[in-house]
Amino acid sequence: MKFETVDFTHPDAGQTFVDALQHTGFALIENHPVSQTLLHTLYELWLQFFSNDEKHDYVIQDPVKPENRGGFIPAAVSETAVGHSVKDLKEFYHLIPGQRVPASLESISMKYLHLTFAVGRTLLDWLQRYSPSRATLGLREPLHEMLSIDASLLRILHYPALKGNEDPGAMRAAAHEDVNLVTILPVCAQPGLEVRDKAGHWHKVVGNVGDLIINSGDMLQEATAGFFPSTPHRVINPEKEYENVSRVSMPYFLTPRLDVRLSESYTAGEFLAERIALLNR
Repeated sequence: MKFETVDFTHPDAGQTFVDALQHTGFALIENHPVSQTLLHTLYELWLQFFSNDEKHDYVIQDPVKPENRGGFIPAAVSETAVGHSVKDLKEFYHLIPGQRVPASLESISMKYLHLTFAVGRTLLDWLQRYSPSRATLGLREPLHEMLSIDASLLRILHYPALKGNEDPGAMRAAAHEDVNLVTILPVCAQPGLEVRDKAGHWHKVVGNVGDLIINSGDMLQEATAGFFPSTPHRVINPEKEYENVSRVSMPYFLTPRLDVRLSESYTAGEFLAERIALLNR
């Protein structure tokens, strides 16, 4: 399974990106506006946050309310992927504009959020402009115009070092698909992300540190009648040399306004509510 690398600055970047995402549901972006220095600083600062007990001061108290989606989610109440019975080995912080962020992290984190949101808007514009008409025929409005910074979610993930007493079968992120339009994820120094092909085989996603991994989500698949596949992926536990090393990862889940009609069957809000109900079973 080959994952295409797209030069963000190349004149043919839009068409290359569309072709890559349609083929595998994944693509890599290089020469983008998010600097290595910014990424490195963010990793260091957030790793310090997760290493400090102060993080528990930011635990989300009532995540059902939209105004309370921002905050810290401890490993003990972390996600269990749909179809799995064991919780993922992770803790994370949800970043949303206007919701609480530790003061020492707010400025740099929001800088990253806004830069990455702008990249995502460009990517969705490419999908709108360079996709064949059959892919966008059912859209009620252009993809990049339905995108919402308030509905989107920047997740700062922390995968702790393994202790050796993990539940059997537990992994950092069990196989799943993302629910949103597209996800933007910087390539980390540590490996771990794998993608499943149609035959059921798993393939490592390998890119240069700082490149952006892009994958299409269930909402994009729904809105384009399956033209862009939402491909299953997972984060496996580290190999022996990295077992005692924790890892920070920063996926940004780009999501439309909840009133956007994705298809005859769903608005984005209805689609999201159905997925949340599955997660909470």
